Amino acid sequence: MFDRLRVYFSMLGSMFFILWIIVFIATFADSLCGPAVPYLLKRFLVEEAAVVAMVGYLNSLFNLVKTGINIPGAVLADKLERRVIILISLCFLPISFLLLLLATDSWWVLWSYVVFGVFTGLSFPSFEAMVADLAPKNARGMAFAVFNFSWIISQMLGPALGGFLSDAFFLRFPFFLGLFISIGGLLTFWIYLRRFFKRRKLVSRAYSAKASGGGSEEHAIPFGPTMGLLCGMQFFSGLGNGVLMPITIAFLMYALGTSPTEMGMAFSIGWGVATALAQIPGGKVADKLGPKPVIIMCTLFSAALLFLQSLSMNVFQFTLILGLICFIGNLSSPAFSAWVASLIGTERRGKGYGLTSAAWGAGAIIGPIIGSFTWTLFEPNRLLPFIVATVPFFLELPFVILIKNSSK
Repeated sequence: MFDRLRVYFSMLGSMFFILWIIVFIATFADSLCGPAVPYLLKRFLVEEAAVVAMVGYLNSLFNLVKTGINIPGAVLADKLERRVIILISLCFLPISFLLLLLATDSWWVLWSYVVFGVFTGLSFPSFEAMVADLAPKNARGMAFAVFNFSWIISQMLGPALGGFLSDAFFLRFPFFLGLFISIGGLLTFWIYLRRFFKRRKLVSRAYSAKASGGGSEEHAIPFGPTMGLLCGMQFFSGLGNGVLMPITIAFLMYALGTSPTEMGMAFSIGWGVATALAQIPGGKVADKLGPKPVIIMCTLFSAALLFLQSLSMNVFQFTLILGLICFIGNLSSPAFSAWVASLIGTERRGKGYGLTSAAWGAGAIIGPIIGSFTWTLFEPNRLLPFIVATVPFFLELPFVILIKNSSK
């Protein structure tokens, strides 16, 4: 597998590698802190219902900010130099971890999520549009599969390491490490950018002309109707993931009584390893069969298995079930990114990725609040909240079916 990754990095060039490294650094720093945040909130708020509610509110707020920033971020990604947008967004990253490190109550944590939402919303339309432009059309599924490893590998390692560091040293140690790493990522990209512009004086999006052979190679289908359907499916995907998030954390904390280390291991293995293993086969299948059937089958089967999580009697069982669900569901991750690139022409790809991300974020704003309320409403029943979380994923499927592929 590593030999294949080297081949793809070589084919896609140094710019792709730098983008990969920066996303890895940003996501690793964030995922280090993930297991410690709920336990920091537990110190501030004490009561289970208050902690679960705040976990939901924080993620809703993050997605609200990210969604609001996605739209101007998408517009800027198509009008300005995307590398500069990424550099500006990286300036927000250390502030987020500094707020966690200095937090004296839950409001500091809330503002940390706001700042991280600004970083994510501003940067990711540019990240994804650049990857789409750098990748050959017939290998975009694999290109996005390789790119996805940047945030998947970081989330494999980060939660387990962050949970261990919280237990072994002190609860806020991951926040200090995240601050240090994020500053390193900012400096790395700034140094690369200075050298890049010294070496080549490029106008906006000159890299896209090189990567795509001088222009848009697809016959894109009508932008408005296509974007409406893509945004519809992403809204329900975000809604489902948002509903599931506080339910999953509450189940681990209160039903299984996990420590930060155990929670970190559950997400690192059950989500991270499974998602990583899904990328290469998912990219290959998407390039061979097309993205649409892959997305339909993966959504259908992964959603149908969600209720099994509530039957877990220990962390080991939970991790195995989560791994199965995440492997099946994330086979479709490269497929979706490649599908957007094939449906939307080069000149509008920033808007395409930004608007679909905003739609996902809109669903994820509402979802955590519904998930927190659902957990409290049905307590002590553990099955019904997971059943509720499956509904948005099934509602996603009609939008996928209605989307027409672009002509070859």
